[in-house]
Amino acid sequence: MIIKNPDPLDFAYVPERLRFREQQLKKIREIVLQPVRNGIFPNLVIYGASGTGKTATIKLLLREEKSPTIIYENALSFGNIRTLLSDVINKLGKVFPSRAASYNQIFGAINTIMKKRGTSLVLVIDEASNIARRDPDGFYNLFRSNEIYETGMSTILVSIDNPTIYFTERDRKSLGVFSALEFSKYTRDELYGIIDDRCKVSLEDSAYTPSILDYISEIAEHFGSARVAIELLQKASHIADYRSSDTIEGEDIRAAKSLINPYVTESKLGELEKEELVLLLTVCSCLKNATETQLDCLVENAPAFAEQYSMEGMDRKDIYRILKKLEVVGFLDSKTVSGGDKKGVRKVISISDVPVAVLSEKIELMLGQIA
Repeated sequence: MIIKNPDPLDFAYVPERLRFREQQLKKIREIVLQPVRNGIFPNLVIYGASGTGKTATIKLLLREEKSPTIIYENALSFGNIRTLLSDVINKLGKVFPSRAASYNQIFGAINTIMKKRGTSLVLVIDEASNIARRDPDGFYNLFRSNEIYETGMSTILVSIDNPTIYFTERDRKSLGVFSALEFSKYTRDELYGIIDDRCKVSLEDSAYTPSILDYISEIAEHFGSARVAIELLQKASHIADYRSSDTIEGEDIRAAKSLINPYVTESKLGELEKEELVLLLTVCSCLKNATETQLDCLVENAPAFAEQYSMEGMDRKDIYRILKKLEVVGFLDSKTVSGGDKKGVRKVISISDVPVAVLSEKIELMLGQIA
C-alpha cells in the first residue's frame, strides 16, 4: 500500500496552509473582513476558472475566522435570493419560512439575530452566476441591505465568471460600489508545489518521484487547475495500489487521465493512415516504461514495426513528418528542451490522454484489420 492517508488526495480537503493563494487571502481580509469589524460593509466578487482555489480559500477563511460570522451558501441549491436568505436565517439558529416573507422581514430577522450575537455577518454565495441571471432584483436588495434595511452585512459572490456581467448597465449602477478579485490559473510550478505537499501527507515517501510529479503538473498545466492535478494524483495512486505496486508509474497517470477525460476512440484512430498508426505504435513502445521519449528511440524502432506490418522502412524525415501530423490531431504532446551546455536542443514526446498499453492494443487491432 502506497497510500497512508487518503484524505489529502481529495480535492475537497483544505490543507492547513493554502499555497499560492496567500495574497488572495490577504486581500479578502483587507477588502471585506477588516472593514466589517470597523462597521463598514463592502461587497466583493471573486471569480476565476475552475480549480483555481476560490472555494478552498473561502473554506479556509470559514475555518480560521471567528468574527465576523461567515455563512457559506451554494446558489445552485436555491431558485432566488429570498429563499437563500431564509436558509441563512435558519443556519443562524432561527426557524424562518422560505416563502411569503418580504425582504423587510428577512433583513429584520437577520438584524435581530446579529445584534443578539454582538457581531456582523459576511454572506458567501458560491456558484453565483446562475442566480445572478435569474434574480437581479434580489441582488439589489442584498448589495444595498446596509443602506435600505440598516443590516450590518457584507456579501462575497464566488463564480467562474464575474456574475455582474449578466446584469444590465442599469442593474450594475443600482448595485452600488463593490470590489472584484480574480483568481488566475495556476502555473506548472505552482501545481507541482500543490501536489508535492499533498504527496508528503498522503503517500509513502518511496511511492513517487519528482519526474512523476512533473508529469502530472505538465498535464494539469493545460487547465491551470489544482482540481485536475489533485484528481490525477488521487486516481493514479489508487491505480498503483490496485496493481500492488510500490510506486506510481507513468502508465498509472495516463490511466488516471483517461478516466478524467476519455479521449482516444476507435473512430479517431480510424482517421489515421497506416503509416501513422505504425509510428504511433512505435511511440507507445518507447513510452512503455517512461513518461516521455525522444526521436532517436523512434528512429531506432520504427523500421522493425514497419516490417512487421509489411510497410517500407521509415527514415528520420518520414518520422518527423508523421509526428507533426500526430501532434496536430492531438494524439501526442511534444516539447523542445535544452540538451545542456553546447548540446543544443532536443525534442521530447509524450502521451498523456490514455495509457499506452490501452492505446497499443487498439492500434494493433486496427492494423490487424487493415492487413
